[in-house]
This record gives sequence, C-alpha cells and structure tokens, in this order.
Amino acid sequence: MSALAGRRIWVTRPRNQADALAAQLTAAGAIAVRLPLLEIAPPLDPAPLTAALAGLDQFDLAIFVSPSALDAVFERLNTPWPAPLPAAVVGPGSAARARELGIARVIAPTERYDSEGLLAELDRVMPLAGKQALLLRGDGGREVLPQGLTARHATLTTVAAYRRLPPAFDEAHLAAELAAGCDGVVISSSEAAQHLFSAIGAVTRERLQSLQYFAPHPRIVAALQQLGVSHVTLTAAGDAGIVDAVHRHYAQ
Repeated sequence: MSALAGRRIWVTRPRNQADALAAQLTAAGAIAVRLPLLEIAPPLDPAPLTAALAGLDQFDLAIFVSPSALDAVFERLNTPWPAPLPAAVVGPGSAARARELGIARVIAPTERYDSEGLLAELDRVMPLAGKQALLLRGDGGREVLPQGLTARHATLTTVAAYRRLPPAFDEAHLAAELAAGCDGVVISSSEAAQHLFSAIGAVTRERLQSLQYFAPHPRIVAALQQLGVSHVTLTAAGDAGIVDAVHRHYAQ
C-alpha cells in the first residue's frame, strides 16, 4: 500500500493550475484537497496586453513569469504563437505548459528555477543587448527580472497579463477543512503562504503552524518559517518532484 494512502494533502495552487498535481497525488493514493490560495483575474486594463499580443512579431523574446501568465495570454491570443519567437519561462511546469500551448522554442533554467536562474540561462543561450523583450506577468511581483533584463541592455516592455487576488474562502471554510483533516500542504508561492495566514484567529493560526508543508523553493520555505511554521520540506521543482518529496516524507 502507498505511504500516501488516505492522506489528505491540500493543493493550494490557483484553480486552473491544480489539476495535474492533484491527479498525480491521487494516483499515488492521497486525497487531494483543492484549496486555492490565489485567485487569478484579468488585468483591470486589458488594452496593453491586447496591443502587445497584436505586435508579437516586433519582439525577439517573450518572458512568462508563471503558468498563470501563459494561460492568461493564450486565452486572449487569437492566432498561433509565432514560430520564430522564443518564450522564456522560470520552471519545468511552465516549460511543459508552454509546449502544450504550441510554443516551439522554450528557454528554461536547467538548475535554479527562479528569476535568477532564468537570467543565468539567458546569459548562456541568448545575449540580450539590443533585443526587444516582452515581459508578461501579474500585477506587481519581484523586480529581479525587469531589473536584470534592463541591466543586460534589453529594450523591455512589461505588460500585466493577469491580477492575483486573495482566496475566495473565509476562516470558517478553512476551519472546516482543518476539521476534516490535513496531512500536508503544498505551497507554491510566498504570496500564497501569506494569504493562508492572513485574517485568521489565534487558534486557527496555531493549527496551521503545526501542519506539515511542502514547498519547491527556498524562498517559500523561508516565508513559511517567518509565519511560524515548524515543519516544512523543500521539494524539487515540478509536479513529479513535489509528489516524490511528499511520498518520501510519509514513507519514512
């Protein structure tokens, strides 16, 4: 019997990104509970995104910060992705999604799956000086990519492809999920971790702090620890890496 048999694992990704991970956890015997900690919405002003997509042939490189950016762009794109235009993404999940959507040329880090890793990979495969780069991201976020691209003398156009909103559930819903049981929580962003612990009472906070967490990046691990979490496991990137880490944790 699988070490995950009957274990309730919360999958906290946005709704449109949770299915693949939930399916792999379910196949391994777990009960995957979808509890999205971020809601993805269209940008308040879609005009810049519409204009950028109409002029894709003007760019030498498109950079997507997340699977949400890929999905948001392809929901609005009315033509096939231009074959010569490479897309740069941060992690293996985004790389797989980009290929599913029909992007032929995908650039992704091979080791460090974050903005710094992507910049290092671009340094290796594509000199950026004088290139026209389109950065597609949510509203706000880390400035490492914009600053790094500008420092490398790319001509940068930054467009908000989507907005990140707080989760739609309240503390009563969260308490009900806790009462039903939680053996582990997969957290895929520092912002999601903050949302989980915001606007909750002391009792719920203590219960959340005592849970076992799984996170695919040291920055997310640090954010959880700052929120008072005691038990957090750093996983490999990608769905397979997360499922493997969850399985190994409970098999020990």
